[in-house]
Amino acid sequence: MKIRLFLTVFLFSLAMADFSLAAQPQRILVLHTNDMHGGIDASVASFMNPEFPPALGGAASAARIVHTLREKAAKEGMGFLLVDCGDIWQGTMIGTKTVGRAVMDYMNSIGYDAMVIGNHEFDLGRKMLEDSCLSRAKFPVLSCNIYDSTATGVRLYVRPYIIKEIGGLRIAIIGVTTTGTPRMSFVENIRRLYFAPEVSQVQAYIDTVRALGADLVFVASHLGLPYDRLEAWRELEAHHKTSPNARNAMELARAIHGADAIFCGDIHVGYQEPWVDPVTHIPCFQGYARGTSIAVIEFEIDPETKTLSRWKPYADQGVLLTLFADQFPRDREIADAIDPEVARVEKGFDEPIGETLVNLYRIGEGESLMGNLVCDAMRWKLQGDVAFTNRGGIRADIAPGSITPRDVFSVLPFDNHLVSVQLSGAFLKELFEDKLVYGGSGLFVSGMQVVVDRKRPAGDRITVFKIGGEDMKSEKLYRVVTIDYLLEGNSGMTKLAPYYSQSGAETGILMRDAVTEYIRANTPLNPRLDGRWKYVN
Repeated sequence: MKIRLFLTVFLFSLAMADFSLAAQPQRILVLHTNDMHGGIDASVASFMNPEFPPALGGAASAARIVHTLREKAAKEGMGFLLVDCGDIWQGTMIGTKTVGRAVMDYMNSIGYDAMVIGNHEFDLGRKMLEDSCLSRAKFPVLSCNIYDSTATGVRLYVRPYIIKEIGGLRIAIIGVTTTGTPRMSFVENIRRLYFAPEVSQVQAYIDTVRALGADLVFVASHLGLPYDRLEAWRELEAHHKTSPNARNAMELARAIHGADAIFCGDIHVGYQEPWVDPVTHIPCFQGYARGTSIAVIEFEIDPETKTLSRWKPYADQGVLLTLFADQFPRDREIADAIDPEVARVEKGFDEPIGETLVNLYRIGEGESLMGNLVCDAMRWKLQGDVAFTNRGGIRADIAPGSITPRDVFSVLPFDNHLVSVQLSGAFLKELFEDKLVYGGSGLFVSGMQVVVDRKRPAGDRITVFKIGGEDMKSEKLYRVVTIDYLLEGNSGMTKLAPYYSQSGAETGILMRDAVTEYIRANTPLNPRLDGRWKYVN
């Protein structure tokens, strides 16, 4: 009787143990970066505290996290993925001067599983991208919607997707690049490339990988989450319609079905909690730019159905880990590889060139001190009547105090050159009206006063347009200074493109070199807003 009772209890316990084991979810740890823009070097978080900025360890601190969590995942039987969502190299001296090589070498060294092509990958042209950067990749480079138009639909150097076997699960990663790339790139840099609509391409490949037996589908997207997610969601709800294109990751998440998560890039704002579409329930994750953070998410998969049961932030504070050097000590091997390269390309980078008595901030509803400074320097250098540039090309502020070449580079990381053309007053006004329709945020300007009434109809929003303190003369030709990027017709400046071949258009002067000279000549700087660009209503 005791033996029978013992066997019954033993068999029941064994059955419960089997049930317990069967009920345990499979887990996958996904680490995600986006918009590194060459930020593999150590830096300081002046955006957090300008006076006492905490130290950031850059790629060496990220490597510490990656190595630690990869080992932990292996010990605990978790899967592990490391994915990047594009714009990896352009924006720092080490990224630009090594033409992406240093960044790619770092990504190889810590074992990325995949990356997606971003629009800034093309900043120095396709050949550079292929020869200097992508040819070094020891991991798959993804984009499902970039085609070489001269090869009868044959994709260039990237794959549309990969399927990885992890712990008995088949996990697909599909890459997608914003179709805004042609509007944000020099024509020659993307010649013969076609960027197919995001939604239709991603959906087609979701269907493909599901048919091939993928259990989970992740999308690595160089389409970002907007700065104001609530406002963007309201707009999406009010104006949503079926389209093969998506302006951002929120629209992509709403339009596709069959994806388990989207990892986002392109827009430089991070979120501790993902955006989860209320209709499709697809979570969208996005970190901060320039190598300042890394996202870590744990996914749980039902072992019976092999479907995603839930996701959760790995850390208590949320999805994002900020790469504080004191919290995540720099990996010595990675630091020893990067630091000498940084020292080589940044020689003289911290020698003062001037001083500012005020905070040169770039953000403003109309004008801003930094925008005014840059345009004043452009007009000064080429002795123009007016100057203008796009707001998105100015990327940082400069705090009060000493100004160095590093500061100027952080403000103007792109290799844009100054150009000058002769344009009539009527053409200029028409050009600016078009820009207001295209982007809504206007331009930074110098030598002029522009007042915009937002309540007026498109094409007739500018109520005041003065040049040199006088009302613009429609037939008069003005000497206009801008940058080659805009003269090619980018960023809503389509009507400028025919003027690119105008005699004397190219100067060979880098925009940031003109600003550096202007700072040297006018230090100390103490600018004030002067009403050169205003909005009413």
